[in-house]
Order: sequence, then C-alpha cells, then structure tokens
Amino acid sequence: MDEQKEALSYAQLVNRKQYYQEKSLKLEKDFIFANERISSLENQLKEVISKRKKREENAKQTAEQLKELKVSYKNLQEKYQSEVKEYEHKLAALEEEAEQLRKNQRDDRSIDYETYQQRVRSYEQLLSEVQEEINEKDKELTVYKRRLNILEKRLKAGGELQVSIKPDLNKKETLEKPQIKVMPYIDYALIVDKSRCLIRGDLIIENVGEQTLGTPMICFRFYPGDAAIIKGRIMNAADTDYNKDDQQLQWVFLESDWAEEAKERGEIWIHPLSSVKINTNELVTLSDFQIPIETKYYDHVSVEVFVYFQDSDYKVKSVNQILINV
Repeated sequence: MDEQKEALSYAQLVNRKQYYQEKSLKLEKDFIFANERISSLENQLKEVISKRKKREENAKQTAEQLKELKVSYKNLQEKYQSEVKEYEHKLAALEEEAEQLRKNQRDDRSIDYETYQQRVRSYEQLLSEVQEEINEKDKELTVYKRRLNILEKRLKAGGELQVSIKPDLNKKETLEKPQIKVMPYIDYALIVDKSRCLIRGDLIIENVGEQTLGTPMICFRFYPGDAAIIKGRIMNAADTDYNKDDQQLQWVFLESDWAEEAKERGEIWIHPLSSVKINTNELVTLSDFQIPIETKYYDHVSVEVFVYFQDSDYKVKSVNQILINV
C-alpha cells in the first residue's frame, strides 16, 4: 500500500514537473514575443519622431523661404510703383513737350519740318520703350505673386511637398506586395534659347513584377511650384475624341477637385483616356511631354515623377528626376 502511494506521488511529481516546464516554456515565449513587440513599437516611435522632426524642419525652411519671398515681393512692388511714377512723369513731360512743339510749329520757318518729325518719332519710340518696361514689370510681379501664393499653400499643408489627395505619395511602399514591381524612368533632352529653355522627354513605365497592373496615374511634382506647366501630346478630357478602336494610347490631364488643389501647389496629374493593362515585362510610355521654362524667372527647376496604380494601391517614384540649373 505504501509502495502504491509512493509510486502515485512520484507520478504526480513528474506530471507537475512537466506541467511547470511547459508553463515556463510558454511564459518564455510570451516574454520573447513581448520583447520583440516592444522593440518594434520603439522603432515605430523613433520613425514617427524622425518624420515629425523632418516635417518641422521642412515647415521651418518653407516659412523662411516664404518670409524671404515676401520681403523680395514687397521690395519689388515698391520699386515697381516708384518706377511707374517716374515713367508717368516722363510720359507727362514728353506729352507736354510734344504738345508745345505742335503749338510752335506754325510754319516751316519756325522749325525744320524734318527735324520736327524726327523728334516726334523719337518721342513715340521712347513712349513705346517705357510701356514695354511697364508691361515687363507687370509680368514679373505676376510671377512673384503666383510663387508667393504657392509657398503659402505649401506652408498650410505642413511645409512639405505633400499631396492632399487619395494617393499618398509620401507614404513608404508596403513590403506586403513583393509580386508588384514597377520601374518608371525619364528619358529627356534640354533645348536652350536666350530667354527660355524647353525640356522634351518620354516617361517609360515598365512592369518588372509578377502581377498584371491596371491603369497608371502619373504625377509630375515641380519645384518651384509656379513652374508647373506641361505641354505636348497631353489634352484635356473634354477636348479629346474617345475611340476604343484607336491603338495609340491617349493621355489627358486628370480633372477633379483634389487634382486642381494639387496643381496650385505645383503638382500635375495625368492618366490614360481609356483603361489599360500592363502585363509582366510590358511597358507603357508617355511620349513627348514638353516643359517650357523661362530662364529669366527660374535659376533652377526640379521635377519628380510618381506613378500610382489605384487598383493595386501601389505607388512608385521614378528612378531619376529632371534637374535643371540655368
């Protein structure tokens, strides 16, 4: 009887030992998992803090640029007003002198007629030059007004070149879609003239992943934002005749409220007129886009390009960008 009790007690001890071993192993696994979770959260927190610091720095830089531009704009406006007054005085003096010449021109003996005509022509030429200078100052003020407005909008948006739209271009690419991979790249050339230059190029979008992709949406992001102009084989949707049998891909500007808001901050969105499918190892091309730049107002222009696939919730930045220093 005692031997049975002793055997039973020993078996209970073994079971109890095994139970606590399993419990200890489970707690150890939970502890390791908790440490990994804590480490992941700490990394996420560091990333959030880093992004916030970067946004604050960008907002500060944009605010400083805005402040400098406001000062430049104010000085330019004061200079413009001063020059306009000076030109007005010159115009008034010239008109008065011309009127005096007309009054004194009573006969050919008072002043030689040919000399009089030369003076009149010189006054008219001077008046034309003054008017051209005033028009040029008006154009320059318009450019700075637009640039000032864009900087203010970017500052309100948080200081970064963010797009307040459904496609989040500043969000990191997700790692959960390894089968999706797209390689966009820009092939462009620069044509330079005295007062302007022209960028002509093609955007090639190549599907190098394993999954067929749908219709791409393209965003051209300009800096400075007021340089955002694209021409070429891109049309407004309302001006394009849709023909589903047409084999050539037609590109149009995206027309929506958020696209208009983005354009005011220097971002232009483009998409194909009809839906397309890009199979693996296939590509589509936005051919012969043109970006005119007036070198008088811009000493440098940079253009980033993003491609967004709405069906797959996938976006990618072009492997190269356009960077012009003039």
